[in-house]
Amino acid sequence: MKFKNALEQRCYEIAQDALGSSVRMEHNKRLQIESALFPEVAAFKGPPTKEIDVLVAELLDNPRITVLVSCKEFSKRAEPAHVQEWAAVVRTMNNYSNGTVYLGMVVSSKGFTSGCEAWATTHNLGLIPPLKGKNLTFSSSTVLSMFERTLTALRKRVRLRNDDLVEAPAFFDFVYSLVSDFEGHEEAAQDGRYFAYPERWISSFGEMYSSLAGQQVEDLMVTDHSASILGLSGGVSCRFTGSNVEFGLGFELSGGHLAVPVCLKNLEGEPCTLAFIKAATVGLLVTSAADFGDYIEFGLDGRFNLGMFRDGFRLVSTESPVESHRL
Repeated sequence: MKFKNALEQRCYEIAQDALGSSVRMEHNKRLQIESALFPEVAAFKGPPTKEIDVLVAELLDNPRITVLVSCKEFSKRAEPAHVQEWAAVVRTMNNYSNGTVYLGMVVSSKGFTSGCEAWATTHNLGLIPPLKGKNLTFSSSTVLSMFERTLTALRKRVRLRNDDLVEAPAFFDFVYSLVSDFEGHEEAAQDGRYFAYPERWISSFGEMYSSLAGQQVEDLMVTDHSASILGLSGGVSCRFTGSNVEFGLGFELSGGHLAVPVCLKNLEGEPCTLAFIKAATVGLLVTSAADFGDYIEFGLDGRFNLGMFRDGFRLVSTESPVESHRL
């Protein structure tokens, strides 16, 4: 199957996982309604002919409930006209259906402008991401997570009760209730420092240290994206970008583009090589940690402190006397 953009493809894959084989993607479809007095109405004919791209998902057979999803991947936020267009499609399908209930949803990778909500609430369309509350810019992965949550919950909801979703703005409110809490999550993520992988959940210093403590050092590197990476045993890693500390599983530690790191030793910050730091630290256990803002530091076996900057590393011996243990 061919897709017009990446958003369409991911929405289709998510819908298939959530709802099964009844999901289909149709391009340039001239929608045929089930009962109409005039063929031109049924085919959305007129100047111009009404053809749309639609993700169709069957939710329930008795009563027959279908959700029609419009996937908008623009360079900027969707405008009211885009929501208005989908409102006309869903309204017409419901007006001329023969017992099928059509629910409409619009997924926009860049969000919506003000004015879209008025059309969505009036015509009972679900908007992803939400427009109520603070107008945040959501990442594409967050938008897809919202879509997945909505379809999973909707599948269960229509089996319990569905008649109350038909009247506006019930379906709009239902979708919003499922995805509105992402606003707080995204807002926190904008100011967050610690993130746990592979989910990239917002985390804390304590959780970071608990995940890394007791793991052996296996590798150190710096990427051309100004991030230093500490590879540990068990597939666990820590990546420091200066503002964020990312840790956990799922980091790619091989391939890609690596940068020449700035490597220092001793408290005075004498230049050294990455090979020198690796030779001293690989195989040692993480036994402590500290966060100093522009760098983080890990204690290794009670013998060294390994500092991670976004562009390199610094190694200091913690053994006494200091002069006898200079590196």
